[in-house]
Amino acid sequence: MKTLNVFVISWAGQNENAVAIASEISNGPHEVTIVYSDDNPEFKPTTSCRVLKRPNDLFWADKFKGCLEACTSDLMMVIHADCTCKDWSELVARGYEAASTMPNGGVWAPIIEGTPWPLTRTELVTLNHTPISIVAQTDALVFCITKPLIERMRSANYDKNLHGWGIDWMLISHAYATGRLAVVDRSVVVKHPYTERGYKESIAQAQMDEFLGQLTLNEFVQYTLLRSHVNRLEPKILES
Repeated sequence: MKTLNVFVISWAGQNENAVAIASEISNGPHEVTIVYSDDNPEFKPTTSCRVLKRPNDLFWADKFKGCLEACTSDLMMVIHADCTCKDWSELVARGYEAASTMPNGGVWAPIIEGTPWPLTRTELVTLNHTPISIVAQTDALVFCITKPLIERMRSANYDKNLHGWGIDWMLISHAYATGRLAVVDRSVVVKHPYTERGYKESIAQAQMDEFLGQLTLNEFVQYTLLRSHVNRLEPKILES
């Protein structure tokens, strides 16, 4: 049986949410860790699960790096604490089942409302009679990845990618470059509030472009194809 580590990503203003999410899923069989930062250097979440503190002046990329460093399992799930879900335990169970049983599994994600990557832009193929869509993008808000992707992302350098844009593209590009898939499970819905970012998007974009310079040739080909197909292909229906 494959093992799963779940990481709840938190920061100032979201730490109560992170504790609530972790509490809801910590009774399950999978280890749960809160990866957090706070502008109060003395702050520590009150929780029975494992906590991992990261520098407050760093952002998503550093917390993702912390997840990779702490992960000791076959599968890794990430949940951002500003997301909401009707049943987090069910989400974790669905993600674990899919990622651990799909022979060509790479990236699993739920439906995420409040993202620039809705299915209307990303869906490539719908597996008939299932809630699974094969997609060109998933966003890096809530997702589960398999061991090969964990290892690939450990080899990346995040030092110059403060805000972490492009992590999702590297994950998905590597998946397709190695014969794996990125899928969205339409039976699970997560809501993410749209809030104005506290940093310049132009800076994050420039950092992403440099970060994706680490793609291998095969990954870059897949990245180019995925980007060019987003919102251009009519979803197809395949028999499962």
